[in-house]
Amino acid sequence: MAVRGMYDTVRQVFQDIIAPQIEGLKGEITAVRTKVDSLEKRMEERFGSLEKQVEESFAAVRTEINYTNRRLDEALEIRERLASLEAKIAASR
Repeated sequence: MAVRGMYDTVRQVFQDIIAPQIEGLKGEITAVRTKVDSLEKRMEERFGSLEKQVEESFAAVRTEINYTNRRLDEALEIRERLASLEAKIAASR
C-alpha cells in the first residue's frame, strides 16, 4: 500500500509541477521554430536577391570587357595601318 501511495504522490507531483512546465517548454519550442523558419525565409530571400545582383554585376563587367576588347582590336588595327603607311612613306623617299 505504501508503494501505491508513493506512486500516487509522484504522479500528482508530475501532473501538478512537471507537466505544466513541459507544456510551457513545448510552447516556447514552437515559438522558436516559428522564428527560425521566419529567419530562414528572410535569409533565402536576401541570398536570392544578392545572387541576382552579383550575376547582374558580372554581366555588366563582361559587357565592359567585351567593349574594351573591341576598342583594343580597333586600336591595334589602326596601329598596323599607320605602321604600313609609315613604311610606304619611308620607302618612297
